Amino acid sequence: MSKVVINRVSHVMIPVKQLAESIAWYVDNLGFQVKWQRGDNKMVILELPSGPHFFLWETEHDTFAHFRLNNGIQPVIGIEAADIRELLRKLIDNGVRIGDVREERGEGMDFEFFDPSGNMLVVHEPFKG
Repeated sequence: MSKVVINRVSHVMIPVKQLAESIAWYVDNLGFQVKWQRGDNKMVILELPSGPHFFLWETEHDTFAHFRLNNGIQPVIGIEAADIRELLRKLIDNGVRIGDVREERGEGMDFEFFDPSGNMLVVHEPFKG
């Protein structure tokens, strides 16, 4: 076995179309807080109480934080919610685009949703196994 030289995942980078709108969305819908914002207003670091930071980068290019697989798309970012049903209600009430909602497949509930720039994320319950 090789020696472990990496401590943790420190951050993920997410392309966004409008930084100010995206900051407000991640703060209001997911509870992130702004840790630092670059002076040119093209990048911000968001944080939660634990886990990697989210670096939002404003870009004019059509690029997303998900990938194509077969006939659909898959998220590259998964988050865990303490109360997934409450989060689902909040996102629906806020008009967030929701993908498939899967309940109790043995791993608990999960669903995909999209930020204002079209990035797909997935949220799941804590694993009960």
